Formats: sequence, C-alpha cells, structure tokens
Amino acid sequence: MNNCLIYNPGLSDKINNKINAIADCLLNYPGTNIDLMGGKAGIALFWAYYSEYSESVKLEKTLVPLISEIFQGIRQGNISPTFAGGLAGLGWTIEHLKQNGFIEINTDSLIGSFDDSLHPYMLKYTHSGNYDYLHGALGIGLYYLIRSSNHRAQLYITGLVDELEKHGKFFSNDIAWESNLSMESNEKVYNLSLSHGIASIISILSRFHQVNIHSEKIVILVEGAVNYLLRNKHDPRFYKYCFPGYISKNKPQNGSFGRLSWCYNDLGISMALWQAGQIFNNEAWKHEAIDILLKTTKITDWDEAGVRDAGLCHGTTGIAHVYNRAFNYTGIEKFKDSAIYWFEQSLKMAVFEDGLAGYKAFYTYPNGGMENNFGFLEGVAGIGLAMISSVSEIEPAWDNALLLS
Repeated sequence: MNNCLIYNPGLSDKINNKINAIADCLLNYPGTNIDLMGGKAGIALFWAYYSEYSESVKLEKTLVPLISEIFQGIRQGNISPTFAGGLAGLGWTIEHLKQNGFIEINTDSLIGSFDDSLHPYMLKYTHSGNYDYLHGALGIGLYYLIRSSNHRAQLYITGLVDELEKHGKFFSNDIAWESNLSMESNEKVYNLSLSHGIASIISILSRFHQVNIHSEKIVILVEGAVNYLLRNKHDPRFYKYCFPGYISKNKPQNGSFGRLSWCYNDLGISMALWQAGQIFNNEAWKHEAIDILLKTTKITDWDEAGVRDAGLCHGTTGIAHVYNRAFNYTGIEKFKDSAIYWFEQSLKMAVFEDGLAGYKAFYTYPNGGMENNFGFLEGVAGIGLAMISSVSEIEPAWDNALLLS
C-alpha cells in the first residue's frame, strides 16, 4: 500500500493542478511512437493510474484508443525487441495493465507469440555482452517475469540465468558482468547502475528468485554481484557518492563524479540493494542501502545533484519518487522530507511557456538542449505518475518498469 506523502493543502493543490495540466497535454500527443519509455505505451500507463486518481476520466476515451494504436503499430512490424523501445516493453505494459485490472483482454492470445519471438534476441544479447535491461537481455527477462505464470516464460528465464552464470566474471567471492561503455563505444567496463548495469541484474535476479525460478543458482549470482558492488564502494567520508557509474581500467571514475538520479550512482544502486535484502532476508544489505540513501539526502543543490529537468530518469521527480518509495519501505522520516523537497523542486522546474505543463526535458549538446517530451522515462507522463503517487494512496506499481517495486 502506498501512503500518501503530501498532506499540506498548499503544496498538494499545486501538485494536483500540475497533474491535471499534464493530463490536458497528454490528450493531444502528436507522435506515432508506441514504445514504453518514450511513446504511447508509457502514456497508457499514465492514463491507467490517472483514472484511479480522477473519477472524471473515461478509459474508453483515453487508455483504450492507445491500446488499439499500440496493437496496430505492432502489426505493422519493424519493431525493436527491447524493453525501452520495443516489443518487450510493449508486452510488459499490456500484461501489467491486464494484471492490475485496467483492461480486460486475453494476453495469452494477444501477446503470447511474443514469448517465442523475443527469445532469440535475448540469447543474442547475452552472447554479445548486452545485459542492459533497457536495451538488452535483462529487459526481455523482465517481460518474461511478468509472464511467469506461463511455463514457456519460466523456461526462458531459467535459460537467461544460466547464460548470466556462463558469461559472468568471477573474482574470488564476487561476480560482475562486462558491458560496453556506451552504445557508441566498444570499450568494456563494469557498469554498476540500475539503468544499465549490475544493480539492474541484482534487481531482476532477485525478482526471479521471488517467484521461485532457478533459485539455487540465483542465490549464488546475487550474493556475488552484491559483494562486487560493496567491494567497490567508496569511503563516504571522502567522496560525495559511494558508487561510481562504472569501473574501467582505462577511465576510472571516482565518487566525486556522479549525479543524484534514478539512473546512475547511489539512488538506484541503493534501491537494488534494499530489494535484494528484502527478498533474501539479508539485514546487512538493507542497512547498507539505508546508510547510502541517508547520505544522499544531504545533497539538495541542483548543480551538486546534477539535475537539469524534472523527468524520472535523471530529474527531480525521479529523485523524489525514489525517496518516496524509500519512505514507504522503511518509514524513515528523512526520506519523507527529501521526497517532499524534491517534489517542491519539481514544481519549480515548470518554467517554459512553450513547454508541456511548463516542462521540458534536457538533452546534452549538440543534440538539443531543452525539448518537449511526452514520454514516461524522460517526459511529462512519468512526471505525472510520480506526482500522483505523492498526493494519493494509489499503489504506483507502474514503477516496476523502473525496478523500484
């Protein structure tokens, strides 16, 4: 159950007004992109949860047309297999909406074919070292997880765990997985992040264990991966961040470089540690997660935090939502205070007259600067979802797509 975070009438009124302004913008989404993180599937998540927030919403006029357009786009073909931008994320969204009672469809009939068609891509990604959950093998695994009542999905998850064991790098009591530094680089690094790296592997393997798939092997892999993270933790007395974004022989990062964000560094990694501690009943991991998260609450300056926009990925609502989740999981008041602070900062981000409800997303130069974004991961759909969770008791199960539940 999600506890309502914000009761202050002045602040909650401002957030409620902003949520409704975002809804008005999303009624007029002009794009054709159907994917989860940047297109219609992510907007469908917003309308689903907005319908629980506002009784005036008619799903047959908002959510249902989007689902129809998503299936039409799938039938047209030429779709990536990935979670962020393709079939795995679309299948996850449809199954999520069905399981949470937003739509009534037979998913075995409508998306069951995804199970087999995604499997070769998952194997291809593992063999090439692309474990990235947003853009590689683990995202397809996350799709199989939400479909895990299906025997074939269970078999494919078992195969993924075997592949992770086969391709892992073992160091005494540790295990890690190499990946490319970026989509444009062949340099091999150990990415630690929740968005692209070892923290996401820990998180997803823990979820596989939770549904009793290949648990004996998963215990070994998760323990080794957590050991690797903690062995590479910086001394918090001397560094701003406990974890670098990645570890590389050629370009070592230290804890002075980083950002306060869901995607990289301490926030996301701490949430992966907390969840693993919960699932495996390991109090030491949970204490590590809490200590690291508490240290991050001291960072309140925008520049020091590295925030440039309000999006979930690396913006203020992403920070706020992580702290909101941490407060719900632990009951620690400092996390509540930090969540409220960053939601207040999120309101201050809405300054663009030509923005969406005042918001724009930041893109690094030379590709853009500030641009309008309707989507879930970086745009107003995600901002709206996080805000709904701050002023209501609606369980934000949508954040399973961000590995936060």
